[in-house]
Amino acid sequence: MANITKFVYIAILFLSLFFIGMNDAAILECREDSHCVTKIKCVLPRKPECRNNACTCYKGGFSFHH
Repeated sequence: MANITKFVYIAILFLSLFFIGMNDAAILECREDSHCVTKIKCVLPRKPECRNNACTCYKGGFSFHH
């Protein structure tokens, strides 16, 4: 009986980590800079930008990818 309980707890733990990992990856996907504005918050002077289909914070100024 104890082995079944341990198995269930371990299964729940790994499944929750799997779903959390999937959710984090989906949050940062983008196609344009405008998609990143609501997904991440950046500290000035950095601003959210989409590069290589991922949202990250970059310093403001000239942008090469437009």
